[in-house]
Amino acid sequence: MAEEKAQTQQTTTPEEKVKLLQDELRSLMAQAEYLRDQVEAVNVLIDDLYASLEVLDYIAKEGKGKVVLVPIGAGNFIKAKIEDTSTVVTSIGGKLSLEVPIEEAKKTIEARIAALEQVRLTLLRKLEEINRKINEILPRVREEAQ
Repeated sequence: MAEEKAQTQQTTTPEEKVKLLQDELRSLMAQAEYLRDQVEAVNVLIDDLYASLEVLDYIAKEGKGKVVLVPIGAGNFIKAKIEDTSTVVTSIGGKLSLEVPIEEAKKTIEARIAALEQVRLTLLRKLEEINRKINEILPRVREEAQ
């Protein structure tokens, strides 16, 4: 296999080398863009979960009797008065929801944040590796193109 690769490199013209390097560079750049999009999506989820924690903290401490706007879809809201601040209805997946104590919901949200932060870290490591490869290839493309 190594001999085959060496033979291919020896018979490759400078133009072919440039094209192969450019193709590899384009592929790496597309991968990097995909990973950046994934990191951004994870960041949005994490931000949303932190916002949920803030709302739960507020509701638990000062929510009873407060009037809030409840979204009903398409940018429409209704006013509702909070009567019970001890529980929250939370999604458990598969379009199922469960009523749980606020503290339990907060712990679940915190666990989801921790898991997403690990996913984000993994994505950032992969992105760093790809960026390193891009930075290695760029000078070679420039060198071969001249």
